[in-house]
Amino acid sequence: MLSDYKEIFYGIAFGVGAAALDTVIDARGSGESFAGELMDHPGMILYRGLFVLFGLLLGWLLWKNHKRERDLRHLKEEVYRLGHEYDAYALVLHTNLQLLLTKNLQIPADAESLLRSTYDKSRELQALTKQRPHSDLS
Repeated sequence: MLSDYKEIFYGIAFGVGAAALDTVIDARGSGESFAGELMDHPGMILYRGLFVLFGLLLGWLLWKNHKRERDLRHLKEEVYRLGHEYDAYALVLHTNLQLLLTKNLQIPADAESLLRSTYDKSRELQALTKQRPHSDLS
């Protein structure tokens, strides 16, 4: 869970650290201890809670941004994988159709016409695979 939401935890830690730093600075300025500063000024706890909320908000915004980046990277990888598999299947289909056309099969004329039409479509698929931009996935 920490690895999935680390930005949020870091944001909260940043807020708690800022609140603690503010408490220490106020305690030294008034000559009190850390605990004394917390106990004597309960209204300041609410103020310092805003530091924690700000840290939480900052962490959440960072998490959302990184989540979008991770999702986009995953989508790019999936599209690349799908394109790679498509290339392989299109090549096999094209090759098989070419072999069928080169063999001297005794098939009816309408079946041969359909086979040639399918072969032409497979050439179009081959052309599309060459036009597809190949991503470096960076």
